[in-house]
Amino acid sequence: MSKLTFGLNTSTIRPAGPREKIEITAKAGYEAIEMWISDVDQYVKDGGTIADLRKLLDDLSLARPSMIMLGGFYTVDESSLALAMDECKRRLDIAAQLGIKRIVASPPREKVNRALAIERYGMLLDVSLTFGVPASVEFLGFVEGINTLEEAWAICSGPGNSAATVTPDIWHLFRGGSNLATLDQIPADHISCFHWNDAPREPARLEQNDSHRVYPGDGIMPLAQIADQLRKKGWEGCLTLELFNPEYWKEDPLVVAKTGLEKMKASVGVKA
Repeated sequence: MSKLTFGLNTSTIRPAGPREKIEITAKAGYEAIEMWISDVDQYVKDGGTIADLRKLLDDLSLARPSMIMLGGFYTVDESSLALAMDECKRRLDIAAQLGIKRIVASPPREKVNRALAIERYGMLLDVSLTFGVPASVEFLGFVEGINTLEEAWAICSGPGNSAATVTPDIWHLFRGGSNLATLDQIPADHISCFHWNDAPREPARLEQNDSHRVYPGDGIMPLAQIADQLRKKGWEGCLTLELFNPEYWKEDPLVVAKTGLEKMKASVGVKA
């Protein structure tokens, strides 16, 4: 049976500062961390350096399967694309210095032509590979464009690059109405980390937003089934707890992190 690992996406404990987020991740017992570029920028703004941050992560033995995010590259406007790519390269350079394995490539909110999306992702992937940090296709269930696993996989597989991956998310699978059977069609080596959370029964699907995400097992998604789908294909990636729930942000971040890890493990049949 394939081994799943567990990571914390820093959005889950957003009120904490960058260093505190990292230390809490390790103290709570996670094997990995998924930071946002804003965490790094804030760390540097506060007087730290990328080298210091890399040492902290290394000292705490935290794996870095993914970072969030790259954006703006799906645009049809060439001048906007040039500006977006400059920023993507800045972020990729930071990710490379930090030893990040992959970086999330986020979709636009508006509809995007699939052929253009494949072309743009292929271009971004090629650039990201020069930094050693492959870009991974993300879908967002609440946007008009790339909002399902089916569409993300079509874009991911379009360039025909073996380094291409998708970054699935439980809540986005629910919110966008993805077919869970699609997961069986995606080879294990084309799945990056998997954002792990849950969707509540209420409000209705199309009325939910990021703030409605709940701990794994506290909602209605078939998490054990999805974990079995991943295991059957031999996927040995990282499940990262990604929540944006303002009620959790009011609580002690270490308690939230520990609670999330316990619920993640329980949701996939792993003993705490």
